[in-house]
Amino acid sequence: MATFTSLQQFLVGAKQRFNTASPNTPVHLVVGNESADLDSFASSILYAFLDTIIKAPDTPKFQPIHPPDREVAAFFDRLPVPTIPLLSIPRNEVSLRPEHAYLISHLSFALTDVPTLSDLPASIKPSKASITLVDHNVLRPPLAPPFSNCVTAIIDHHADENMYSQAQPRTIIPAGSCTSLIANHFRTHYAAHWNNLPESIHSEIARLALAPILIDTANLKSESKVTPVDVVQVTEFLERAGEGFDRNAFYDGLRTARSDITGLSIDGLLRKDYKQWKEKNGIVLGISAITRSLSWVVQKAGGIEAFSAELEKYAKDRGLDIAIVMTTDNSRGFRRDLLIWGANDRTKGFAQSFEDSANEKFRLERWPKEGDEVTASIAIEGMKAWTQASLDLSRKQVAPVLREIAGKL
Repeated sequence: MATFTSLQQFLVGAKQRFNTASPNTPVHLVVGNESADLDSFASSILYAFLDTIIKAPDTPKFQPIHPPDREVAAFFDRLPVPTIPLLSIPRNEVSLRPEHAYLISHLSFALTDVPTLSDLPASIKPSKASITLVDHNVLRPPLAPPFSNCVTAIIDHHADENMYSQAQPRTIIPAGSCTSLIANHFRTHYAAHWNNLPESIHSEIARLALAPILIDTANLKSESKVTPVDVVQVTEFLERAGEGFDRNAFYDGLRTARSDITGLSIDGLLRKDYKQWKEKNGIVLGISAITRSLSWVVQKAGGIEAFSAELEKYAKDRGLDIAIVMTTDNSRGFRRDLLIWGANDRTKGFAQSFEDSANEKFRLERWPKEGDEVTASIAIEGMKAWTQASLDLSRKQVAPVLREIAGKL
């Protein structure tokens, strides 16, 4: 079994093979969701690396691939179908995610080593491509519709949208982090490959995987999100993370970096952690998650009218019928705010429909609340905002409810 001495070595070789693909070159892409958050980032890299090790040409066990670069290139040339991680964002949006920069400061590679949509060669044909979806289970634009028939495997922890029934594996089960499910999959089905990895790469994989699991489960303290598979993976990864690794300091650093959004524009805030869906009735809705309070965002924009103008432009650019902003804030105790805007005549009653049907579940309280920095109420047709008292219900739980209501319009 040939292997690598670092993830940087793997990613540089994979990207080089990706960039030089000919029209007749088969390629297997591992694609995370369109928010490209830590879970999708780590999941796509981890799956692609381990899948590559499993498919590696037969060579003696423990024979690592060392520089020079031509040896890495020769390794990828021997692979019948290279497996490449792909971030579902353009290159210029990677900088919107400072938590990624913090994570890679603990790893061997640079953000520029990870392929993005901007790096997708025009020469790659759907007829020669296969795709594994991680951290989501329906391929989204711009990869869909061109590559919609290419999905062959899925590992995800979101609500099952019942697509690609022939995918193998097709693992869609609850977990705090998709990365936990991927690690569990390879540990369970390819134990020999997993256990024979060099210590250096095990340590790097551990830190890569721990980042999203800890962030998505609040350091394993969120009872509503933690599952047994998350606990098992964290326990095992901590044993391999390397001497002197400080779990709590690592988690605190990631959380601080993720919240460092003061330098972003309103458009950048809306793009940083964004997901979009198109329902069967044609309704398109998008949700932006922002790690500051709604009052902070509105103030940054210059008031509710200025923010609404920014949101209107954002929605128009993406063809949205419904634009949704979900915010979380820890500055004065944990808080969730939710803003919904029905952007046209068909959807202008959507916010009220959501309030009527979901008020009890989400415990909605009209925004702004007493004591908020913003005091002006919203007077824009089709737009409503609330503070969400059901704090355990994140976008993963809110989105299916919103989509169900939108699908009935």
